[in-house]
Amino acid sequence: MAFFNPARWQHKTRLLWLSFLLPVVFMTFYFAYRQMAPFGDSTILTVDLGQQYIDFFEAFRTAILHDPTQIFFNFSKGLGGEMYGDWAYYLLSPTNFILLLFPNAYLPAGILWLTVFKYGLVSLSFSYAIYKLGWQKSYAVPVFGFAYAQSGWFVANQLNLLWLDAAILLPLIILGIEYLFDGKRCWRYVLPLTLCFISNYYMAYMVGLFIVTYAIWRLFIQPISWKKRLKLVGKITGYTLIAIGLATMFWLPTAYTLMASKGQYMLQNLTWTFQYFPPDFLAKFFGGTFNFDQMPTGLPNIFVGSIPLITFWACLTTRKIRWQAKLATIIVTSFLIISMMFAPLDLMWHGFQYPVWYPYRFSFVFCFWLLWLCAATWQPHFRLSIKQSVSLFTLAIIAWLWLAVRYEALNFLNLSQLIIGVAFFLIFLVCFTIPFKQLYWSVLVGILVLVEMGSSTILTLNNFSYLSNSEYQTYIKNLNSITKDLPNEKHDFYRVAQSFYRTKGDPLQGHYYGASTFSSGLEHQQSTFMSLIGQPEGDNYITYTSGTLVTDSWLSMRYLLQSNGVEKNTPGTPAADEIFPRYDTNGLYDLFATNTHTLLSENPFALPLGFMTPENLEHLQLEPNTPLLNQNTLWQTATTQSKPLFTKMDFSSAVSHNTTTPTQVTNASFSRTDENKGASLELSFVPSTNDPYYLTLGNSVNADTTRITVNGTAMGNIPNHRHTIVLPLPAGKVGKVQTIKFAFNEPDLWLQNVSLYRLNMPVFKDGIQELKQRPLQLTTFSDTSITGKVTATVDQPYLTTTIPYSKGWRATVDGKDYPIDPTLDFFIGLSLEPGEHDIAFSYRPPWLMIGTLISALTFLIALTIYMYQRRSKKN
Repeated sequence: MAFFNPARWQHKTRLLWLSFLLPVVFMTFYFAYRQMAPFGDSTILTVDLGQQYIDFFEAFRTAILHDPTQIFFNFSKGLGGEMYGDWAYYLLSPTNFILLLFPNAYLPAGILWLTVFKYGLVSLSFSYAIYKLGWQKSYAVPVFGFAYAQSGWFVANQLNLLWLDAAILLPLIILGIEYLFDGKRCWRYVLPLTLCFISNYYMAYMVGLFIVTYAIWRLFIQPISWKKRLKLVGKITGYTLIAIGLATMFWLPTAYTLMASKGQYMLQNLTWTFQYFPPDFLAKFFGGTFNFDQMPTGLPNIFVGSIPLITFWACLTTRKIRWQAKLATIIVTSFLIISMMFAPLDLMWHGFQYPVWYPYRFSFVFCFWLLWLCAATWQPHFRLSIKQSVSLFTLAIIAWLWLAVRYEALNFLNLSQLIIGVAFFLIFLVCFTIPFKQLYWSVLVGILVLVEMGSSTILTLNNFSYLSNSEYQTYIKNLNSITKDLPNEKHDFYRVAQSFYRTKGDPLQGHYYGASTFSSGLEHQQSTFMSLIGQPEGDNYITYTSGTLVTDSWLSMRYLLQSNGVEKNTPGTPAADEIFPRYDTNGLYDLFATNTHTLLSENPFALPLGFMTPENLEHLQLEPNTPLLNQNTLWQTATTQSKPLFTKMDFSSAVSHNTTTPTQVTNASFSRTDENKGASLELSFVPSTNDPYYLTLGNSVNADTTRITVNGTAMGNIPNHRHTIVLPLPAGKVGKVQTIKFAFNEPDLWLQNVSLYRLNMPVFKDGIQELKQRPLQLTTFSDTSITGKVTATVDQPYLTTTIPYSKGWRATVDGKDYPIDPTLDFFIGLSLEPGEHDIAFSYRPPWLMIGTLISALTFLIALTIYMYQRRSKKN
């Protein structure tokens, strides 16, 4: 226990503890200064960390503490989805166990401490590596660790917690390669590389490319024989395969998931061009050059401070290093730089798929590369010759003059940053040129590095706004309060619809089954199906905000969460986060529970998880951008009802303000008459029945182009949508004028696919009664195992379910394996013989068993190698 006892620390232990604590203390003080929870009412949550990752962290807590089956499949992921791949991408970092200590209402504080801990680990990792190699032995060790922890990539991506483990493990992996070159045992290489593959396969792929690059460089900087080079190549390849093999049980099932999600979009939009003007790359060597505008389409984050740049130049211009080593270093550096600007190489580093936001995610290897070379070169007696200093100063002047002219065109660099960067560089250049007393010189350089790197961190993080803790807790506590009233029985299944959302991952936070999610591993079939029934969707998300009575019933939406309108101007309340109020349920759904801000209603029309239908829906064709007509088709196929559910209606009047009056509404285009004045269009109709009405909106009718009010009540921002969506309108308004107003946000407005429909309630109710006749009566339910009984007849021989189809699902009927039919290209269905049947569904991630077998065999091989090496060492 001496490692934890400061009184007994040796020099090495003291240096490593200091390496860990320097960034920990610095970041803790910064977060406290910013009043982030637990220090105040702000949080560390911003962008994806607050909109996506935090929901998965709560899913992590739920699975570990309550229901481990959700590691494999989870009905809270959209309509239900494979989760093993999501765990492999989001959640397999061992450090996530820190979050088990924090309930979901206090997760922001847990995430802050997790972030601080990772800052400490990444510094410790780099410091440990350079210390073990003997490159640095003094207090330069923690300074180098601090510089790596505060490098541009790490600070810019602190919100992408799931990527940080790769940067933490990279120094240990490269240390392992150095050990292989020195003839030492392989485990210092195999173990961190295995952990890297497990913690995040995506970033591990980038690390793998860098390993190849580094190994090639390492083979040619020393004068060794080709025989030895080939032997080293064999060792590195073999031990890399062992690491890959040990992690196979994690990445192999994930590979299957990727083929069903991201694999659909590989090699799209490939261009053989530079992605920005190459000289602009120089601006990113200045501190604080990252802001919100850089997130979607920015330049790589490569800030490492001044010393690595100076020492790099010294390496290239000294006569003490072999020309072959210099050439190899120039080639590797050039390859990394070109990769960060030339589209095909950038695509290769990202797994042949351009990233959505956060470009150049692999730039951490460039930061590491420069700092690694610096740590290998720099020593307390390091000095530049006058010739080296003058030549470097000349190059720097050229770069500075270029940026002085160019900086106004860059959205991440200002004159203050330019001046600060130049000042630091000049001070370091002077320090490395003019002789100083050794002690004073070392202290000065160390302090300057800490100040330069720390100031860059502060400048960067000050560019962002963060979610308030009170807003987050208001929402989460309200959600927890209302959902605790939901039934919780093992033989029951239902989904919950919402008219408000904080994030698309609310079901993961609230521990219920919904129909929305935001996941990089989202199955493309989910997005396709949701688009066909009129819901907002994208490649990585679906949102159930445009429900109808029909989709509510079909998808087992037994409950509906709505705002009660209280405290609409208070951030975090359901009223403040309302999207489309579900006016169509007025008088039709029964109030089930309430709290201060929320109404929980029960849907009497909700269908069970499975029900018998007359026809197999496997080959039913639905058309894009016709959501209500698709629901007509679905209903008429699944029931014996011949009358359409939805009927297109006409508006009774149209009143325009500062624009033309249309002769027809659907697909009409409008322009402002006077561009300096506001414009709007009011459409009115008088319901002839109390049935619900709906309005369809094409993707040109969005939050950028218009604002919508219904009977004077403003709707929330129209959610992003690529296809036509549905806006629910009030039910129970027979004979009363209903007015929908479109206010222009732009000079022009196109009412793409804007049409009015009425739901025929008698036809709907008859269909519901028919579909409820022979339900799948559940006996047990979990996310990966479902059993029940159902009766098939000659008239209704087909079991239709809303269990999302995946090859991981297996069905048995009366105890025998049974083929599964993909219904609507998304759900599970079974064709049954007439009679009563015992039905069972079970889920196991595809390729999990073979992956586990490969990992087990690889472990035995690795164990054999270890025992052999240990015996050889003893002999």
